[in-house]
Amino acid sequence: MPRGDLTAPDGETGDVIDSSTRFDRVAAIIVLTLFALTWPVLDLLGRNAEFFLARRSPKTEILYLALIATILIPALIGLLGALPGRPGHFVALSCIGVLATALVFLYARRLPVTWWIASVLSVGAGCLITLAFIRFGPFRSAGRYLVVAPAATLAVFLFTMPVGDVLREPDSKLGNPVSVANPVPVVMVVFDELPLASIIDPEGNLRSQRYPNFGRLADDAVWYRNATTVEQQTEHSLPAILTGSRADYSSIPVAGHYPFNLFTALRDRYDLHVYESITQLCPRALCEGLTSSVSSLAEDVGVIAGHVLLPEPMSRGLPPIDRGWGDFDAASDDFDARERFRAELEQGPRVSIDGLLADIRSSDHQRPELFYLHPLIPHHPWQYLPDGRSYPYVIEANPASVEGGWTDDEFLVAQSMQRHLLQVGYADHILGEVIAALEEEGIYDEALMVVMADHGIAIRPGVEHQRKITEDTVGDIAAIPLFVKPPNAKGGAIDDRRALTIDVLPTVADVLNADLPDDVEGVSLLGPDPQRSETTTRGPLSSVTFGVDGAEKLVVASLIESLFPDGDPWALRPPGGTVTIGSRVSDDLAVSALRARLLDGALYEEVDTMAPVIPVRIGGTLSGDVDGTEVLAVAVNGTVATLTRSYEVDGQGSFLAMVPPEHFVDGENDIQVFEVTTGGDLLTVVMSGV
Repeated sequence: MPRGDLTAPDGETGDVIDSSTRFDRVAAIIVLTLFALTWPVLDLLGRNAEFFLARRSPKTEILYLALIATILIPALIGLLGALPGRPGHFVALSCIGVLATALVFLYARRLPVTWWIASVLSVGAGCLITLAFIRFGPFRSAGRYLVVAPAATLAVFLFTMPVGDVLREPDSKLGNPVSVANPVPVVMVVFDELPLASIIDPEGNLRSQRYPNFGRLADDAVWYRNATTVEQQTEHSLPAILTGSRADYSSIPVAGHYPFNLFTALRDRYDLHVYESITQLCPRALCEGLTSSVSSLAEDVGVIAGHVLLPEPMSRGLPPIDRGWGDFDAASDDFDARERFRAELEQGPRVSIDGLLADIRSSDHQRPELFYLHPLIPHHPWQYLPDGRSYPYVIEANPASVEGGWTDDEFLVAQSMQRHLLQVGYADHILGEVIAALEEEGIYDEALMVVMADHGIAIRPGVEHQRKITEDTVGDIAAIPLFVKPPNAKGGAIDDRRALTIDVLPTVADVLNADLPDDVEGVSLLGPDPQRSETTTRGPLSSVTFGVDGAEKLVVASLIESLFPDGDPWALRPPGGTVTIGSRVSDDLAVSALRARLLDGALYEEVDTMAPVIPVRIGGTLSGDVDGTEVLAVAVNGTVATLTRSYEVDGQGSFLAMVPPEHFVDGENDIQVFEVTTGGDLLTVVMSGV
């Protein structure tokens, strides 16, 4: 037989494949591994540099990931093609077939067919590709020419994709520093995903009793009650805040793309204590970043790979990757291990919060200082109570969320709003910690303090996407809190001019008596009212222009009030929920036809009410004739703690409820569920998993 025929034995040696054909196998496996497995993942990461920015990934970590994905993994798998003998022949062809199938599936899954039809088509195509490799020499030798693909894709990743700008962050291109004539301390806290409507009543008044630290700040600050963001996305909104100009959508939020910003402007005069999330506008040369662990990176890349490569039924159980910029496993609702929640609490936003508080308390304050904090709070995933404790998730996914938006189920969406409001309480708690630290150090009074949000979130039934700006979501997404406390403030005030996020940097510069470049778009809020007649808020997919009366946020605040009287997040009740909270339940109630299984019942066997994690989110499944409208009462230790409602997902009845932590006691807690009849009577639901 001719040399290179895959079926030809080597006569004298007994080897099945000669050296030249073995190289063809190795080359084919390397190329297929690259394009079917590693490049789709690397391509997604390369186009979303925010993934690495959010993790504060060192440049070496990004380089190692690129080398592993483009060179090492394909090379290691390619060695399977070099195995000798008939077993090696079989392994090589099997590997080629599987990889070819995977490659075709990446494209077949985009067809308007079900996943299993796409799978069948892919398997068929994979077999044909393998057969062509066996039968046709030119097809087989094509891999020799494509074997340079790993080096080429590495170059594409490093030099043509947005992530390359993270690696090449050109510190030498930083904007010129500004001169500062009034170098007072500057403190800026930018909360993430906090609508103004979440902290005001329907008349536009701040809920100071519910959020006392915002109230405390308002007593000393100018509250720009009619402020809006000019950008809906964090990666665009923060550059707008810190540069005084609208974001450039062709740029990523790093100093190299925004060389002039608050940090680079003050770098010569100020000591910088900067804790960013998502962005990296403070260059590494000026600010120490927080880095993530290699193991955490590997876990996140594995989750991304699962979503990119696996069929939808197989990837459905993976943690979602559309709720944040990393730590996807911690963002999942599928946790049942208390220790993992403690770890998330320790490694979550507290890292940057505690870092800033430590910097405030450890500094000698001899030089002017800038303290900047952008925590991912109250941004979802929602898991914090107002006092800073967290709670485990007990169901797999948010039943109210669908493709980034919300279902039409008003009560389920209201439960998401409830969790958001609880986490807004945690934002207030964080603000209180910052103010307390500044007061302890004696610099609160003399400091310029700016507290705001980058954008809001729409949590209403039927909204297409919770963070997409539309005419209907202006009051949720565009209207944000903005408080500016000048040095040595003599009292608070409310200013209802239309303030924009691009006005923040000019306002800071005005207080510091510093000159800004002429191309800064914003204006100082301490100067004359620019009398804006309309405002535009942008997003990658939409842009909305609206008036300046601020009525939109009051509509949202009224909706919140209707669900949560006085803004109390624990006051949520389903329609028909007439049972009195706090009432004791009887032992001789009639039995409901429903049956319930409590998820993570072990969490309630030994509760520590002083621990950083407390299981206030109670959920489970229901069986019986569940129609998704049943009103349920959840009792803790014999007392009705809250009311909720059943719902159905894929035919499975379920329930979910948030219980105020004061209902729990140390040690074992008894959890019961009751069906509430139309007349307000309770029926005992037999439970398991308790």
